[in-house]
Amino acid sequence: MTQMQPTVVIGGGLAGLTAARALRRAGVGVRVLEAAGEVGGRVRSRVLDGFTLDRGFQVLFTAYPAVGRELDLARLDLVTLPPGAVIMSPGGRERVGDPVRDPKSLPTTLRARTFSLKDKLLVGKLAAELSGVPAAHLLLGDDEPTGDFLRRFGFSERAIGRFFAPFFGGIFLKRDLSTSARLFRYYFRMLLSGRTTLPRGGMGRVTQGLAEGLDVTLGARVEALSAREDGVTVRLADGTLEASRVIVATDPPEVARLTGVSAPSALTGVGSTYLYFAATRPLDDERRLLLNAEPGVINNAIWVSNVNPLLAPEGQHLLVVTVLGVPEDDAALETAVRAELGAWYGMAAAALRLLAVERIPFAQFAQPPGFAAHLLPHRTPLPNVVIASEATSMSSIQGAMESGEQAAACLLGRGGRARGA
Repeated sequence: MTQMQPTVVIGGGLAGLTAARALRRAGVGVRVLEAAGEVGGRVRSRVLDGFTLDRGFQVLFTAYPAVGRELDLARLDLVTLPPGAVIMSPGGRERVGDPVRDPKSLPTTLRARTFSLKDKLLVGKLAAELSGVPAAHLLLGDDEPTGDFLRRFGFSERAIGRFFAPFFGGIFLKRDLSTSARLFRYYFRMLLSGRTTLPRGGMGRVTQGLAEGLDVTLGARVEALSAREDGVTVRLADGTLEASRVIVATDPPEVARLTGVSAPSALTGVGSTYLYFAATRPLDDERRLLLNAEPGVINNAIWVSNVNPLLAPEGQHLLVVTVLGVPEDDAALETAVRAELGAWYGMAAAALRLLAVERIPFAQFAQPPGFAAHLLPHRTPLPNVVIASEATSMSSIQGAMESGEQAAACLLGRGGRARGA
């Protein structure tokens, strides 16, 4: 006779691990099934030639409400990225920052020609307006494309094209600023309210910490679910499990396969590609995000070893380049990226050694204006089966963790929180 598992969580990414921890805190027995050989989903790290490579360039916003509820930030040993960015072009660079939190950035920010005097005043006005509103309320009300909002607010085309497009293109993985203005305002508020950080051991420390103490089975791909009023049969390649309840915490295509609940076409996948370069001598001492102000292949880049030296072996340096989309030809991609880096660093860029190329075809789902009306529900038509996925909330660390909390609340018979809270 198959032993009954109280609750099974399918998927060991942020949403699944957060749901499992919430259930365990409530005294519920829970088992996590992860198809891969490690937990983490899109939030994990690997070591290659002594370099610690995150799966894509990711950062942790400490102002995310779910981060404060679920993570022990002291144990993560966070390092903080300076606020602002460096706007890169063949003609030079402009460093812009937050003079309130980083007074040393005031002179370069004032000199930056990307922002007119009006633009600089508008940044202060926008910050003041958003700081006075509860963060979750920024996700409510009328919506429009981010680009339309910025123009209506009065920002110049130069500021929009050279700063907002690459900076928020790196967050939304879409440089055209067609993403929801609600989300833009929410992320702007997160940037204002907290720190932008990296764990010293890599972003994988986030999900490793969430997995501590949980009953996790790796290499366990679920083939199918058979749900009844008295429980759920979970069919694996090598047998079956009987569970009282199941949380499906996977990406939308797997959610659809297992539950029959499909994400609307409005929530299509958005991909991104990352190139990791090693250097034996530093080409740049900048710790801020580097934004490509010109149309090209690179959207943004960062010398992560300048922020966190532990990510590279002693005497080595690590540059991570973000490319939007998933170009297939490695050689052509490397050539194009090197050409743009050459415009920034001259002949020194030729000495960069390519460590790896990471393609993530489904890095996010698209979040156009009004996307919230198309989000997946937590509950499914299958009895005793609920969904934990960022596709129930927003495509972010906050969205995934919040979804895990709310899926657990559904099983526990409790009301969920407002989105973004």
